[in-house]
Amino acid sequence: MTMTKTTQGPNPSIDLPVRIITPHSGMEAFVDAISSIFRNFSRSRDLAWRLLVRDTRATYRQSLLGYVWLLLPPLATVFVWVFLSKQDLVHTNTGHVPYPLFVMTGTMLWTAFNSSVMAMQGLMGQARGSLSKVNFPHEALIMAAFGKSLLDSVPPVMLLVPALLLYGSAFNLEMLLFPVGFLVIILMGSALGLIFVPIGALYGDVGRTIQFALRFGFFLTPVVYALPKSGLTRTLMLCNPVTAPLVSSRAWLVGGEAPLVTEMILVCVASLLILGSATVAFKVAMPYVIERMNS
Repeated sequence: MTMTKTTQGPNPSIDLPVRIITPHSGMEAFVDAISSIFRNFSRSRDLAWRLLVRDTRATYRQSLLGYVWLLLPPLATVFVWVFLSKQDLVHTNTGHVPYPLFVMTGTMLWTAFNSSVMAMQGLMGQARGSLSKVNFPHEALIMAAFGKSLLDSVPPVMLLVPALLLYGSAFNLEMLLFPVGFLVIILMGSALGLIFVPIGALYGDVGRTIQFALRFGFFLTPVVYALPKSGLTRTLMLCNPVTAPLVSSRAWLVGGEAPLVTEMILVCVASLLILGSATVAFKVAMPYVIERMNS
């Protein structure tokens, strides 16, 4: 708890503010964290933008290809699966949708989810040196990580525009819903990534486990193949929170599948609740995390 009172300094005619910091008790910490997030929103937003610009420039400053690296990983994945399909090593029914367009759409959406999770996981590493030295709203780190996930995800998704033109996809109104599903995927990845940030800052095993899980998650999600129409496999995949927004977004953009609207709405609501709760928990846990990091 932070209290401010006014007291007299050496000169009796001058009143100096005195800031008293005392430990929180119980739910008071969460109430103070929520009020602090709203109170410092404008300041956090400006700081988040500066952090995003600084970290982005630092990442690509000494790179020969620069921002092209945002496009190369997902494109390489697409080329591999298209090659396997052309060689009859992979068989999947995508209906009337050309397989290259189908797998490209799924890969770009999975890239958005993967980037969101990893952006949240990396927010503590980039600010580790200043956390114990500078007093600033820690939620700015979350905003900066969310901005990074958008930066890493939007350019690859924009490649779908020339791909749609190349394969002669006709425009329809459902295509306008694609950004909705895309944002749901970003929200979900950010929420799931943020949950493990405090403990991940203390134990490196958490980050490695998440990377390991994401590699397997790619194959357990209908990214490069269509969602089965029935059976145990379909039931298990519907338990995967990435499935509904990914399948729905791809269905709206290129067709070939039925969108899972109800499931996607549930994922969206759950993601918003988890993201809000995880933000407050992150705010409350940060003093203890910083203390452990410096011990």
